[in-house]
Amino acid sequence: MELGIIQDVKLIFAPNGYITQCPNLNRTCPTCSDFLSLVQGIMDLQELLAKMTLKLNYAESRLTHLEGCHCERTCSTNGLVYRDKELWVEPENCRNCVCKNGVVECRRVFCPPANCSDNMLPVHVDGTCCKTCRPQCAYLGQTFSEGQRFLSRTCKECKNGLMVKVTETCPEINCTIGEQILPEGRCCNVCRGYDFCAEGLICGENSECKNRNTKAECECKIGYASIHGDSTYCE
Repeated sequence: MELGIIQDVKLIFAPNGYITQCPNLNRTCPTCSDFLSLVQGIMDLQELLAKMTLKLNYAESRLTHLEGCHCERTCSTNGLVYRDKELWVEPENCRNCVCKNGVVECRRVFCPPANCSDNMLPVHVDGTCCKTCRPQCAYLGQTFSEGQRFLSRTCKECKNGLMVKVTETCPEINCTIGEQILPEGRCCNVCRGYDFCAEGLICGENSECKNRNTKAECECKIGYASIHGDSTYCE
């Protein structure tokens, strides 16, 4: 057996002598402190990974929930906001409305024939679009409907089938006697040219209020005809 021979042996006692022996090493050898720092870094990364995993799981659950939802477009009208497919009534226009994907669609309120009995008359009740049957009044050979008034020596009003005395006083008006008129079914004069429609007569979607000499009436718009012989409702 042959024995090897150690050649070119150099004993270097300098503090960083290993650099001479390992010329490609650009730093000192790892110390225990370096190892502990590496372990701590790995632990920090593991903690961060655990937190990110929790957040990812939560995000996935939220995304699954949102995938079952849908976005809806609301409708804005008259200062109010309505949700998609929400229904509402516009009594001033006698219309039923619905919100459809951000667009307001309205249709007139359908009013069936009143079909009142002989002692009843169809009249408008405040806040409603369709006329209802109310008892009529017979007085001095004339027929009056609910709410109509008659002026003889005193003012009387038809209420629930009876003519009752009205104690209200008439307001002052700013016109001469010759310019004054007595509106139909009332007891107090108004000035000629009075805007009866401004009092809020309810007309259907396809009709409009028109001022007559002594009252306001609904009139069908061009191209529409009255329903049940009442121009309040036209189609």
